[in-house]
Amino acid sequence: MSLLSELSERIPGRAHGPGASEYDSGRTVFAGVGEPEAVVRPHTAEEVAAAVGLAAAAGLPIAVRSGGHGLLPVDGGLVVDLAEFTAIEVDAAARVSVGGGARWGDVAAALAPHGLGISSGDTRDVGVGGLALGGGIGWLVRMQGLAIDALREVELVTAAGEVLTVNETSHPEFFWALRGGGGNFGVVTRFVFQAVPADGLVAAHVGFDRSDVPALLRAWRDVMRASPDELNSSLMLVPPFGPEMPGGPQLGAALQGSEARLRELLAPLLELPSVTEAKIGPSTYGELLEDAPPGRPPFRFVGGNGFVPELSDAALDAVAAAYDREVPTMVLLRALGGAFSRVAPDATAIAFRDAEALLIVNAVVAADAPPELITAVEAGSDAALAFTSGVYGNFSAEYGDGVTAAMYPPATLERLRRIKAQVDPGNVFRRNHNIAPTS
Repeated sequence: MSLLSELSERIPGRAHGPGASEYDSGRTVFAGVGEPEAVVRPHTAEEVAAAVGLAAAAGLPIAVRSGGHGLLPVDGGLVVDLAEFTAIEVDAAARVSVGGGARWGDVAAALAPHGLGISSGDTRDVGVGGLALGGGIGWLVRMQGLAIDALREVELVTAAGEVLTVNETSHPEFFWALRGGGGNFGVVTRFVFQAVPADGLVAAHVGFDRSDVPALLRAWRDVMRASPDELNSSLMLVPPFGPEMPGGPQLGAALQGSEARLRELLAPLLELPSVTEAKIGPSTYGELLEDAPPGRPPFRFVGGNGFVPELSDAALDAVAAAYDREVPTMVLLRALGGAFSRVAPDATAIAFRDAEALLIVNAVVAADAPPELITAVEAGSDAALAFTSGVYGNFSAEYGDGVTAAMYPPATLERLRRIKAQVDPGNVFRRNHNIAPTS
């Protein structure tokens, strides 16, 4: 009997095969379109457990679809689509129960009437599940830390088909692994976060020309070093794509405070002669989030990301050089520190808490670029990434043992592997930045 037939018998009306609209939506993710044997859209944790048990017993690959942004396409296995797990509830203590298939834009909208926020990602359409399990670096990271720092409890289905409630007192070691270990340990059907006040926000968007990028980078670093946790910002260096799209640096900033205070903190940047525009005004947390790109772009990114322990002059010079080269290159610097760095490096699986910033360097080349061009482009990106200490998995489009090893210090990775061996010894959940169980 096929997996689709077994699922249809076990959980009627929840399993879908080729030709069904639920199948098409479940198999389509940001990275492409897969050909799974079945897509199951369960309504309860028990139905998730039944589906996982059947696929695991058949030795088939299992992928869990939340938002679909970071998922690899699946061929010949099972997609567990959490599209029905979207409920969001806020209690009197600002604890927020969020279904594993919800999107961060919906969470922001639900919290807005309460004046609350949960530091999440940058876009509305990204799923709560994948982003939260991988860490969750959002607009308010200096003020609130990571999404996992606000996580208090999960409901999870294991590879063995158990439905567990996991928190600091119930399965605490398991709970540690879930905060940064990605989707390696089960299917999370419900998250519980502790929200915090996020009202009274003001935001800024400042554009610059390309006349003095090194001076801009130093000014941004110095501003962020001197600023309180309430100031959060990213600096994006956008490459030129021809006369109609000249590109240029763009600063995004958000402050819990007044517009006057934001202008005061950003003054060294606003006074630079390279400023081309500046927009500053009130904002909500939801308004800070952007629309996610619709799908994989028709070109290839060559580069990577990493946590930068120190934004030294040498590091910033390497960043400027990566941006100022013939191949169009996008660079993003996200300021860290603050609440992010007040968490001990062994408190969660995200260990690089001493980082001053997150750096992303992505050169843009044709999808069919020859290997020699890729090698040359990688050298330019690697010169800047050499100043990083570890990779942030949620922003890595590359997979493999080398990437996973770069995401975690050796002791952290070994601890994750031991926990994986306890809860998923068969490595059922491996369609991700895979943490292989210890043998």
